[in-house]
Amino acid sequence: MTVDLFSQSGDLVRWIFNVIRQFFRVAWWNTFLVVTYSVIARVARMLAFLLPLKVILLAGSGRVPSYFRPFLAPDQKDQGVIVLSVAACVFYLLTLLLDARVTRLSEKGSRDLLAASGVMAVVSNQRAEAQGFYARFTQIAARVLFALAGLLCLAVLAPAPFAFLLGLFLCFFVLTAWILHGVTPLRRNRISDFITDRLGNYLNILSSIAFLSTFLVILSPFVTDSGGNILVAIVSFVLLRQVLSALTDSIKGAVSLVKQRHLIDTLVFPDHRLQSAEPKDQRTLRGVFGRQEREQVFAEELAGMLGADAKLRIEWCDPAIRGTAEFSVAAQMEGAPARHLRIQAFAPRHLRMLENEDLLFRHVDRKAVWAAPVLKRFSHGDYNCVVRDAGAGANPSADEWRALQVDFLANLWCLEPPPALVRIYSSSHRFLHERLTEEFVSRMDIAVDTDEEAEALGRFQDALPAMRDLVGKVPLRLVNPDFAREQTVARADGGYDVLEWGQWSLAPIGTALTSWLADDRELDALLEEVRRRRPGMLDEPLTAAQLQLVRNCDRLERAILRGTMKAALQLAVQATSDLEAIAGNAGKAEETKSPLQMATGQA
Repeated sequence: MTVDLFSQSGDLVRWIFNVIRQFFRVAWWNTFLVVTYSVIARVARMLAFLLPLKVILLAGSGRVPSYFRPFLAPDQKDQGVIVLSVAACVFYLLTLLLDARVTRLSEKGSRDLLAASGVMAVVSNQRAEAQGFYARFTQIAARVLFALAGLLCLAVLAPAPFAFLLGLFLCFFVLTAWILHGVTPLRRNRISDFITDRLGNYLNILSSIAFLSTFLVILSPFVTDSGGNILVAIVSFVLLRQVLSALTDSIKGAVSLVKQRHLIDTLVFPDHRLQSAEPKDQRTLRGVFGRQEREQVFAEELAGMLGADAKLRIEWCDPAIRGTAEFSVAAQMEGAPARHLRIQAFAPRHLRMLENEDLLFRHVDRKAVWAAPVLKRFSHGDYNCVVRDAGAGANPSADEWRALQVDFLANLWCLEPPPALVRIYSSSHRFLHERLTEEFVSRMDIAVDTDEEAEALGRFQDALPAMRDLVGKVPLRLVNPDFAREQTVARADGGYDVLEWGQWSLAPIGTALTSWLADDRELDALLEEVRRRRPGMLDEPLTAAQLQLVRNCDRLERAILRGTMKAALQLAVQATSDLEAIAGNAGKAEETKSPLQMATGQA
């Protein structure tokens, strides 16, 4: 993964040349017209910018300047102003006309290209994608041709600025190659990061340096009184700006296209088949945590904790969160039992999980929620690594897992979140009853096909205010969506620790219940276990029916977000039935209150 600018630049140029050559093979006349019209459009755009400057110079002079006399007689100043003004307008209109023509020809060329490649639809809106690729490649060709023509004109008009500019180009390329030489994900510096991560800004800086320094060279004959020509200087100035802009845009466009090479090759070349490109994060991960690399890094980082003589057995673990890395480490030390650790590596885009975990455990004790102790943190490349104590290093067996889930859930339900944590969480998140708005649930109306379904949805919407009020009164508890067998490890004392807590949330009791806890008797038993462990914790009249309502509201929200509206309608019917059952049970206890009043706790 070492950066070699010379070889990579050569590969990029060859690839772009092969793609454009394929364009000419498939639709040579259409491609020729697109490139030609694009070049002419750039020239016309440059003239539309240049001619108004000439008009100002001519109109502001008391007589026809000497550099205009080869074209205008001394008494033709007014006619010259009119002609140049009209020409500027004509060139601008020509630019608009050619741009529109290029768009239509690009659409036709992309259709011919897809027909020749014979590829089936491999991406959404494939025709538009192909047209975009065709237009971008032909624009690169047009910009390069324009830049070469501009440099040739500059060489004829102003040899000294031309030579100086070519020297700058060579210096810029060699300097960039030197900065990037040997750069890897682990061997980098701020300048190399700036070049690779913000290439557009880097090219703009180089372009500005080239423009300003070459402008001084153009200006030098006038400063040194060596006989400069104003007209040549103005034309050279405009050419310089346009050439630099064309070259900069070409490089940016080529680099952006190569990132989609796997798709472009499939659409352009008949003998290429689509193969998903490896994500950048995954490539970086392999470079940073390859076998030899991780063994060396982990040995260095853990030496202070385990001792330099500890023998490490490091194994890759499939991570719970895509884009992260996870390793189990067994450290064998002479005369002592093996010590088990779990190392998790977080890419920069996952740092929020570490920050959220730190926030949680500033307010909640780790032992209270079975969170594995954190032994150390260190950085490796762009990754932040966390070393956790993995206890005995074993996950619970399948037979132990069901009972362990109930035990874990009961433990979380016994823990009332601190008010400060609830306040912080609620400042950026809405709770379930706040998310189930009338506007949100109205998305289900697209799945209504019968009068019965319309009536069921109407009943649910009528009951929604009472439902939200009841769900909002259910106590909040911690929820860990990453709680799984693979993320649970046995401790030496027979208990268990949970490794991952970065995606915790606060939700009413009953949220994210497993399917086998759908039975009311199971839920009632779980509530009784919580009351037994923490007397007074759930003194409020919380029943299995209320948990079923919360569970179905949670499932309803997820179904709507997934777009499975038919399933959401069925859950809406269940939630309405849950509410009616709760109200009915309350009515039996106190006949003087209406069902909805009992459901919402109103007097």
